Amino acid sequence: MKKNECDTNFVKRLFSYLYARCYNFLHPAKKQKKTFSDTFEKEIFEKSLKRTDINDHLLTIYRESIQINPDLIVELGVRGGESTFVLERVAKKCNSILVSVDIEDCSGISNYDRWFFVKNDDIEFAKGFKKWCQRKSIKPEIDILFIDTSHLFHHTKEEIKHWFPYLSNRAKVIFHDTNMGFLIRRKDGSYENGWDNKRGVIRAIEEFCEKKFNEKIAFQEECKEFKITHHPYCGGLTILTKKGV
Repeated sequence: MKKNECDTNFVKRLFSYLYARCYNFLHPAKKQKKTFSDTFEKEIFEKSLKRTDINDHLLTIYRESIQINPDLIVELGVRGGESTFVLERVAKKCNSILVSVDIEDCSGISNYDRWFFVKNDDIEFAKGFKKWCQRKSIKPEIDILFIDTSHLFHHTKEEIKHWFPYLSNRAKVIFHDTNMGFLIRRKDGSYENGWDNKRGVIRAIEEFCEKKFNEKIAFQEECKEFKITHHPYCGGLTILTKKGV
């Protein structure tokens, strides 16, 4: 990256940081009244009240996942465990196996007895996933695949290439950060700081689908054997669901 481009990105990130902090301070989150189908939904809702880069999507991930009563859930990217918190509750409700993969040591995130943490690059792990499953007596058919890793185009392409062959015939693939930018807008109008990933994740989905999408707006589309639902807020969440589910 050239020096001028680095300087420009630094100024943009600094401005977006200050703007987001000032805007959010002047617009505190409003209390919401909700009804819940189970105690897990209530826990997830309460967690979602803390503004993060994914909080708007936590209940969506839970509700979309339990719809298919998954047997095997694979989470690519753990970080602080926001998505793990949700997927663990999906797994508990559906008695699923949950496998989480990250290049950092996130082994203390969950104590669910059917959770496996793998410290590895997710592409490298995918190459040996079938043998890993055989050693654990797990059927290597993924029902929920959650992807929230580098957010880079070529990495996401490789994830699609190496992980999609393991999808079951009723699978859902959930991509986070499909609408990235220096400022990430939430549903309540507040902002989170982000970065410009050059449309990395959504561009990889476009290449797979051989279609162009406008990630700035909500949409529903079809792509090969999948139905697509896209939520543009809070970094963007795009769900690919096998047709017939």
